[in-house]
Amino acid sequence: MSNWKRHIGFAAGAVLLMASCTEEITMDLPEGRRVPVVEGSLTNEYKRHEVILSYSSEMYSTADPEMITNAQVYVTVGDDTIWFHECDDKPGHYLSDSVLLRKNRWYHLDVSVEENILYSRPIRMYADVKMSNNASTIDSVLLLPKRDANNIPLLDDSAAVCVCPYFQTLPDSSIVYNVELYLNGKLFKNRPSKLFNLFPMQGYAGYYFNGPEMLADNVDVPVGIMNRSYLHEGDVVKVKLYSISKDYMYFLVGQKLAIGVNPVMGAFPAMFTNLFSNCDAIGWFSASSVIEGEGVYHESIFQQ
Repeated sequence: MSNWKRHIGFAAGAVLLMASCTEEITMDLPEGRRVPVVEGSLTNEYKRHEVILSYSSEMYSTADPEMITNAQVYVTVGDDTIWFHECDDKPGHYLSDSVLLRKNRWYHLDVSVEENILYSRPIRMYADVKMSNNASTIDSVLLLPKRDANNIPLLDDSAAVCVCPYFQTLPDSSIVYNVELYLNGKLFKNRPSKLFNLFPMQGYAGYYFNGPEMLADNVDVPVGIMNRSYLHEGDVVKVKLYSISKDYMYFLVGQKLAIGVNPVMGAFPAMFTNLFSNCDAIGWFSASSVIEGEGVYHESIFQQ
């Protein structure tokens, strides 16, 4: 018998053996070392920006993470300082005042925790990020039917709507878009939309997105897909394109691959991080610029 057949036979036997076991087995796994976790984000939107601080928890823990309270949190940009204040009703969540930030500028995060549960010394954490560049605006958003290989709209259970923005891209292939879709003002989270969460611009940079010079097969390129069953005549769909760095993209991909763990609110220390600290802190501080546009859904797009 060849080696690969032996391997198949062994695997099949192992599956049968496991299937025949009915006794419950409790594994006593050692506790991991706890570390501080930072989740912070800035954008060029006029709003209150947020930094979330917590302690990591066990990989398969279902309990809410223990938050880091009474921290001093601020961001500097040039000679300006933006202070973040802890929310009274959400411990560990720190918000700035509403402020408008700018693309292509460096932002420095500084976090200090005097009293903490991990060390007898204060925790200090830092990060320096440059807000990513972005296009100036989305000109329009078309909602188009998903089509089969013969360019005919799908009308069965797989019927879906493609969200296709039109805008002038920047000649920068390093830009990655983190895509958010909104349905009538609320974040849309059905499964098909998540497949398009990250959209690298490599191969599209410099073109007018979905313009005729970009479309080799005359097929519009969606940045998200929504199930038709969720949509009704006249619904408003908004697309927000957050321009992020490739390093932040790798961090987000790492989150998706971390099965059985919440990578931000309690992850193993091997997770990507852009933090510098006097301990083994993890997490990510991001500065993303965003553009947005809206389209209106009409049932008539499915009429042949």
